[in-house]
Amino acid sequence: MRYYIYIVRCADGSHYTGIAAHLCRRMREHVEKLPGCARYTRAHPVVALDGLWQAEGRQKAARLEYAIKRLGKQEKLRLMAQPECLAQVLPQLAAEDYCPLPHVTLEMCLKGEVNHGD
Repeated sequence: MRYYIYIVRCADGSHYTGIAAHLCRRMREHVEKLPGCARYTRAHPVVALDGLWQAEGRQKAARLEYAIKRLGKQEKLRLMAQPECLAQVLPQLAAEDYCPLPHVTLEMCLKGEVNHGD
């Protein structure tokens, strides 16, 4: 099963990183503060999808999520600006197969325009 690793920007300029099997549903949970919404995004409204990658399997996705959460602010900003540079920012994951999806927006997710095989 494919999983998505995402970084969303909150209204206060902070970022939240997470994983989801169903990206559009997860974005709606965060934005609309639905049940299952992260406590952090409930208190910090989500305004944009700043980074998105796809991985095969939950374990791979969780490794990337953990690695991103451990990055400093400048490294996260570089990764969001250049999602294809994942191997340079996180060399320990260079051998893994993560696919950046730089053109997917929060608005596309909220409209259900993302085809991700749910």
